[in-house]
Amino acid sequence: MCGIAGLLDHARGAPPGWIDPFTDALAHRGPDGRGTWVEGPVALGHRRLAILDPTPQGACPMAYEAPDGTTLRVTFNGEIYNFLELRDELRRDGYRFRTETDTEVIAAAWHRWGPACQLRFNGMWAFALWDARTRTLVLSRDRFGVKPLYLAVLGSTLAFASELKAYLALPGFAGRLDRRAAERYFANPAAYDGTGAETALAGVVRVPPGHMVTVTPEGTRGFERWWDTAQHLPAVPARYEEQAERFRELFLDSVRLRMRSDVPIGTSLSGGLDSSSVASGMAAVARDGHLGLDRCATDWQRTFIASFPGHPVDEREFADLVVAHTGARPTYWSFQAGSALRHLAASVLALDDLSAAPAVPVLGIYRTMREHGVVVTLDGHGGDELLAGYSWYRDVPTAQLNEALYRDFHATHLPVILRNYDGCSMANGVEVRSPFLDWRLVTYTMALPPEAKLDATWTKRILRDALVGILPEGIRTRTSKLGFESPLVAWANGPLGVALRAASQTEIWRSAPAAAQPAQVAAIVQARTATRPHGFTEADRTAVTFAYRLLAYVLWCEHYAGATDRPITRLVGAPAPAFPTGPSAS
Repeated sequence: MCGIAGLLDHARGAPPGWIDPFTDALAHRGPDGRGTWVEGPVALGHRRLAILDPTPQGACPMAYEAPDGTTLRVTFNGEIYNFLELRDELRRDGYRFRTETDTEVIAAAWHRWGPACQLRFNGMWAFALWDARTRTLVLSRDRFGVKPLYLAVLGSTLAFASELKAYLALPGFAGRLDRRAAERYFANPAAYDGTGAETALAGVVRVPPGHMVTVTPEGTRGFERWWDTAQHLPAVPARYEEQAERFRELFLDSVRLRMRSDVPIGTSLSGGLDSSSVASGMAAVARDGHLGLDRCATDWQRTFIASFPGHPVDEREFADLVVAHTGARPTYWSFQAGSALRHLAASVLALDDLSAAPAVPVLGIYRTMREHGVVVTLDGHGGDELLAGYSWYRDVPTAQLNEALYRDFHATHLPVILRNYDGCSMANGVEVRSPFLDWRLVTYTMALPPEAKLDATWTKRILRDALVGILPEGIRTRTSKLGFESPLVAWANGPLGVALRAASQTEIWRSAPAAAQPAQVAAIVQARTATRPHGFTEADRTAVTFAYRLLAYVLWCEHYAGATDRPITRLVGAPAPAFPTGPSAS
């Protein structure tokens, strides 16, 4: 839920007038309301997506008074799924609560257990907590980096926010490209988010997953690591059948906790194994109920399906199998090349930092959810990196598989996916929850032997066996795998080709880092788009992929790096419609 922003300046006090534009640059993340609080050195901002306790008293920044009289202030983006259990424990210790939110639980838990409370949280989050008594600000990011958190030091002022674009609203902040970050991005886009703190926006860094930052009047302690997955791997049963049974228990409980919501929920359903498992798991949890359904949404039977008519990437027939199996209500979003181009600039801006993947379909499916009144979705992110779902894992020696999965999950694949999906969903005021990213399920699966995940016949072996009777058999035994992606070559032979040709003639493209191969790719683009119809073929897929990265880079630089003229943005369409505005007050 939400977007957060804040400022801290122990030397001069929070800069007057900064927090309002800083906060409202994140209005798309929280269209249901806004709040700011300023006192002395600190200013906290919040844009609200109301999910738990949507009443006015659930708004942030929130004040919490502990039993000893200490007052803590919290601004929070995310969800603590086990907040009911933690709240009961804290009540037994004398803590009192006036709202039905998880935000209060964060403050009470911090007062009770200090930094160790983070280990008790099952959720996704980025939060800031201010203790006026000690004049200390704490920033925390969840274990796997599901929710974003960025920092910049501007003179004597520390500024934090949920997105890079918020910094462009700060008085005097001049957006510039960090050339070294761009070089690292083009050298290996998949590893860009997970292997460095720098962003393409010069001067702004990301807080690494599983880290916290503590700032006192004496200074900052820097990034402090509070979570290391390798240090929390549990013992697993010796027998495979028992391994699968435990996986099933953990997966269904993860789904159950993520169904906690005071507003309707749904799911983005591709028809692949992961999203189908989540949708089918929701149906199983709701049907069984023995795990307990406290605060779980009763309106959950909504699926949103992207289709690509006439293209090999279309998976609608598989998604429809799950719809029939679960009894959910389907809503379809269809990729159309012309309208997709009009949302291209918006999709680049939604991803916030440099990104290689076309995000128009992702943006479209979450926009459709919002239009149908669904603001919470349970999706299947993380399953491929956790369970060896990609074809390249078959080339990894069995003894090295777990190491490869650990690397892709934490550093070289999943981090950029999480950033992209958070950006596209929150651009439309929709919150994504990922059952495969429950820390209990992650550590358990990481501890399993490689053959439980991949054998000669099956990828994701243990997931398939654990969900017998829950998944439709046509999905459970499916071996084909398609990515949730645009039909890029066909699109390049249509409206996208015009944008690629125009972008390839810009100075931004020509001066891109060498790893992007700007001259070589421009030559291919200009040659292929010189014919009618355009001449891209499947043999050009790599070139088209490189060309799209450069097009997205040009669009990013036009918006973030101080360009006064934006010719490619004008060509493909302004991004504003993708970012809904909300009320100016909660």
